[in-house]
Amino acid sequence: MSPVIRLYKMILHYHGRQLALGYSATLGAAIAGLTIPWVLGIGIDRVIDPTNETQGTGALLALAAIIVLLGLSRGLFSWAQTFIGEGLSQKIAYRIRNDYYDQLQHLSFAFHDKQTTGSLMSRATADVEAVRMFVNMGAVRSMLIVLMLFGAAIAMLITDVQLALITLAFVPVLLFRAIRTSRRLRRLWLRVQELTGEMVATLQENLTGIRVVKAFAAEEHEISKFRVRSQAVAHQTFLAQSTWAKNFAIMNFSFMVVMSAILWFGGNRVIDGREVVNGQILYLNMTPGELASFFVYMNMLIMPVRMSGWIVNSFSRASSSGQRLFDILDMKSPVQEAPEAVDVGRASGRITFDHVSFAYDGVNDVLHDINVEVPVGAVVALVGRPGSGKTTFAHLVPRFYDVTEGRILIDGRDIRDLTLESLRRNVGVIQQDVFIHTASIRDNVAYGYVEAHMDDVVGAMKIAQLHDFIDELPSAYETVVGERGIGLSGGQRQRLAIARTILLDPPVLVLDDSTSSVDVHTERLILHALDEVIEGRTTFLISNRFHAIAQADEILVFQDGRIAQRGKHDDLVDVPGEYQDLYASQMRPFEEARVAALEAERAQGGD
Repeated sequence: MSPVIRLYKMILHYHGRQLALGYSATLGAAIAGLTIPWVLGIGIDRVIDPTNETQGTGALLALAAIIVLLGLSRGLFSWAQTFIGEGLSQKIAYRIRNDYYDQLQHLSFAFHDKQTTGSLMSRATADVEAVRMFVNMGAVRSMLIVLMLFGAAIAMLITDVQLALITLAFVPVLLFRAIRTSRRLRRLWLRVQELTGEMVATLQENLTGIRVVKAFAAEEHEISKFRVRSQAVAHQTFLAQSTWAKNFAIMNFSFMVVMSAILWFGGNRVIDGREVVNGQILYLNMTPGELASFFVYMNMLIMPVRMSGWIVNSFSRASSSGQRLFDILDMKSPVQEAPEAVDVGRASGRITFDHVSFAYDGVNDVLHDINVEVPVGAVVALVGRPGSGKTTFAHLVPRFYDVTEGRILIDGRDIRDLTLESLRRNVGVIQQDVFIHTASIRDNVAYGYVEAHMDDVVGAMKIAQLHDFIDELPSAYETVVGERGIGLSGGQRQRLAIARTILLDPPVLVLDDSTSSVDVHTERLILHALDEVIEGRTTFLISNRFHAIAQADEILVFQDGRIAQRGKHDDLVDVPGEYQDLYASQMRPFEEARVAALEAERAQGGD
């Protein structure tokens, strides 16, 4: 279905009454506007008629009063049309923008993995604005264009058929050109939106990584990269606007030619048909007043035909922008909540992977036939080289992605039979890449549990070894941290994320290298504090640090999407294979560095 038709259906469904009022105001403005030339023509004929010497002044005053009233009516109706159209456009933009944002919240990781932030932001801003302008100018005001076009054409035919046919002969040609131009404009504006999305993505990436840019003195490189994107947007926009302007200029010139022809032929019809009978001037073909009103009607015809290019431009932009928005709104997330999904309540935490396979693209498996039974309260370490599948394995538990084959069970129930909200309430995830919102520290900690009591927030922060630092700040827990946690160190952001998950009190934990951004001393404190949190919870630990892995009840060693080895550290480290290689190349250096740091810390403390 055409995006424009879908937009019309949306307007009719949600705001049909308001649209009808807008059209009523448009009709009133058109009738008042089309009546003025007719009254004006009568007035001109009365002025030049010598028989109206006695009552001409009174009649002219009456006609002048009528024109004033018609002008006032037209102004009021036009104001009502603008008021209603603007209100309607804002309501539709508000609805689409909110639906779009809501859709983004419910699409799975698989969708966001393939999208750029800039492109998604461009849709929410530039594309929504293009749709808003269409609703205001295209959906509502276009009706005035149509009424004025047909109204002026009919009035011209009534006034003088021959002159009307001369004028109207140009209209189909100009309309055909406008339609053909609109097809090109739609392609051009779609490309403008795509390029704008790429430009915004470049800007967003630069601002997010501005510290890296400055650290590597890459300012000039970034400026050059953004300039290329910006130039592409400017060139494509110029091409679209110049195409529209060319069409606009051709229409203007064409009507000037028509106006000259009407002045010639119309003037001759008035002169040739003029006769004097009994001292009275009679006009057999056309009166001067009719010629004057014809010129006004023709000027009225110029406006809708000339504006048709602008309206077509609005339709074209709405079509391309609407298509980009509906592409997202119509998208179905691979992770869907079943209609009969139930709230699992609080799970005990027994996790089962039953012949699980997974592929991001549905073709190339990242995980192959995984079978794992994790009892309640067990700590399972996930080990492997980058890209081995360990993180994907953990992300399947809260259904960030859905398995391609097999099933995952929690307490013996397929997680696809549970509501997403209840499942994720039971699975706490502490990710390596921590995101902190621009809000108070308290609001960040209570992000997933906004009604949490302050004592619970403080308790979670104490476990995460961050309370003492926060308590010393001037505003304590009401301190507002900047975008992405600016104002907190990497370790502090990590500990805040840990506190945020602890506050949810989930029976299942996924720790994605959650101590990677802290020093050895803080790491030791966090791990010690987490011992009591992990107690009784099913925990998946993704890490390459020996001291954390060695305490796990079971270690799963991933290699090329399969579990190559499994067991405890003491059993695996002496067996030739992937784990022994990883321990020698990655874990042992970590452990040696950690032991050296601890010894240095003790020595410093002894001094």
